[in-house]
Amino acid sequence: MIIRRASVGDSAALAGVGCRAWASMIFRFEPERPGIRERAERAFRAFADEFHHQIVLAELAGAVVGWGARDTGADYISDLWIDPAFQRRGIGFALMDALLAEIVLSGYGRACIETHARNLPAIRLYERCGFRIIRRGEEWSDSFCRKVEKVSMELLLGEDLIKITA
Repeated sequence: MIIRRASVGDSAALAGVGCRAWASMIFRFEPERPGIRERAERAFRAFADEFHHQIVLAELAGAVVGWGARDTGADYISDLWIDPAFQRRGIGFALMDALLAEIVLSGYGRACIETHARNLPAIRLYERCGFRIIRRGEEWSDSFCRKVEKVSMELLLGEDLIKITA
């Protein structure tokens, strides 16, 4: 597996992985409305085009299989998406490790991430990385044009990062 910075030419692959990962999770507990997948793929593509410099991706045999981002470049991890066909293989841990290293090198003492409150596999992954839930509440979802329940999670960095990366 190769972890590297994304480039402009990766946008289509990043959008495909993001959309597949999002759809495989969200439609387990949210209704699928007409056109929502297409809107999601356009949003992922626009995000990848704009923020490729803040995205790290994982490649296996030359194919993008996952990616994570810090769209603000700060302590907030905005995205972590693993292609459903490649989940539970350590790719999420590897990408999280790279993102946390960037956060530490940027001088931050904590990392934050959010997810849908019913996305239990993601919550378990983040907890295994040392994150803890600090808030649960409703937030507006552009995808669903309504509020959805989310959890905010935090990891205090320092010696905890050494345990994750060791």
